[in-house]
Amino acid sequence: MSSDQVTSKRQIRFGEIIRSLISDCLLKEDFYYDEIQMTSITVSFVKMSKDLRIANIYFMPLGGGEFKDKLLDNLNKNKHIFQKYIAFAKLKSKFTPKINFYIDNTFDEAEKIEKLLLNKKVIRDLENE
Repeated sequence: MSSDQVTSKRQIRFGEIIRSLISDCLLKEDFYYDEIQMTSITVSFVKMSKDLRIANIYFMPLGGGEFKDKLLDNLNKNKHIFQKYIAFAKLKSKFTPKINFYIDNTFDEAEKIEKLLLNKKVIRDLENE
């Protein structure tokens, strides 16, 4: 693993703080879009840039949902609400990180891998080893 890919403890710690603030904001703030209000959203993780200026927030609507892309657009349109909430949290940082929302696809990828491993041909090959 190269040094560019290593996440420092500081990035992880700051990412967890941002994740909890985003979760609080989703619970407390008033959004004008019914999709945001009516959906339970899981904030999976936050990946911070090295300089802590950018926070990439990965989320998944509870139960998946077929309107993930619409929800992603609505969250990215309302970034200013989350930015403001983070700014008022008085983090021990010189600046408020810019945030971007992304759909967390790790659950989908895990499901694909599990289906592949349950395939009869794969099971047969694993048993032959």
